[in-house]
Amino acid sequence: MSSIKNIGYACIIALFTYCADKEIIQEPIIIKPAVKAWKLVYVDEFDGTAYDQKYWTSYQTQSWTSPWNHYVVPNDASLAEVKNGNLHLRARWNTITDLPETGAIQTLNKLSFKYGKLEVRAKFTKSGVGAWPAIWLMPQKPVYSGWPQGGEIDIMERLNNDSFVHQVVHQVDGNSNPISTDSKPLISTSDYNTFGIIKTPYKIEFYVNNKLISTYEATDNRKEKWPFETDFYLILNFACSDKGQSGKSFWPGNVTSTANFPYEMAVDYVKIWEEEK
Repeated sequence: MSSIKNIGYACIIALFTYCADKEIIQEPIIIKPAVKAWKLVYVDEFDGTAYDQKYWTSYQTQSWTSPWNHYVVPNDASLAEVKNGNLHLRARWNTITDLPETGAIQTLNKLSFKYGKLEVRAKFTKSGVGAWPAIWLMPQKPVYSGWPQGGEIDIMERLNNDSFVHQVVHQVDGNSNPISTDSKPLISTSDYNTFGIIKTPYKIEFYVNNKLISTYEATDNRKEKWPFETDFYLILNFACSDKGQSGKSFWPGNVTSTANFPYEMAVDYVKIWEEEK
């Protein structure tokens, strides 16, 4: 009788062991993250002979001037010229004043977005010492007033003849101390590159040539005065240094030769997508 019991116990133990083994070797269920679906909501391929004034306007002279806009000449078609399917942004040298003159356009009060994907395709057709082309975003209605409190998103800044660009974010922390980050991805210096961001709640992803370069999130000392949950508009410009006459500190350094002017960035397109829900 005890032998029969022992056999019964052994069978029960074997059954539990078998079930346990089956649970261990069972294939896991893999849940893949959902791939974002994007809907194109704006595109400008700069066809025709002038930029579309429904969306773009010339950057105007300000009562204050920063190094980047110190030499902007408003409403000068030769500094922001549309031809051959490109927007040609230029910096030229005025031999009479011995100073640069630069082009800039923006979508202020005409086109902005809070969340989505933005991409600009451009190439640097001519550059040199003092060159400072940029593709960047500023707040349409800042959450916090002033700079850098209101936030700034620099999708691309290039200095001189560098083989890389800067992708920069500016804001302040909870004590109003400036915060800046800077990534330096390599680029093609002779062909088109694509520069872009994906902006979602409390996160900004930066891309160059469809490669994720960096991610900026509302973490640590960025959280308390995070200024990016609002609409931002786009600025395209080609800033330039002078020879030191203004006394301003230009990021690329001062111009040491004017032999290679005019400088130029050719913009092939601007595209904006919204995420499909």
